[in-house]
Amino acid sequence: MSDYQEITSYATDIEVQIRWSDQDVNGHVNNVRIMTLFEEARVRAMQQWTGATPDGTGYRRAVRALTTTYDREVQYGRQTTIWVWISRIGNTSFVVSHLLVQNDQPCVYTETTMVVVDTVTGKPRPHDAAYRRELEDHAGPAYSGDHA
Repeated sequence: MSDYQEITSYATDIEVQIRWSDQDVNGHVNNVRIMTLFEEARVRAMQQWTGATPDGTGYRRAVRALTTTYDREVQYGRQTTIWVWISRIGNTSFVVSHLLVQNDQPCVYTETTMVVVDTVTGKPRPHDAAYRRELEDHAGPAYSGDHA
């Protein structure tokens, strides 16, 4: 089984819409817009997983780092799915993996390191047991496909 096929067994699939205006002068979807699509998919997946969106009370999630690999151009007009899962869980952070796929072909892979921050102190806060379980319920290995 390929890495992509394995991912479909444990990741959450989020269908996203690409707009005509998301294209750049080169005729493919602009890389900045792709990051916005990943953000949308991450938020929607986490809403599905937890049944809620952080409302700024108690804690918030903040992006610490992004690592992205572009393997294929992303095109307007094609069905676009972003597979989302947790590939690493730390004490106060976790890594959300995203794989954007068009026509059954992986196109872009991103890992986003998120830090859980206490809203009162502004400092990283350890995951409570329930939140850690929610993350673990959606965990799987990082994507290691052929990055040509």
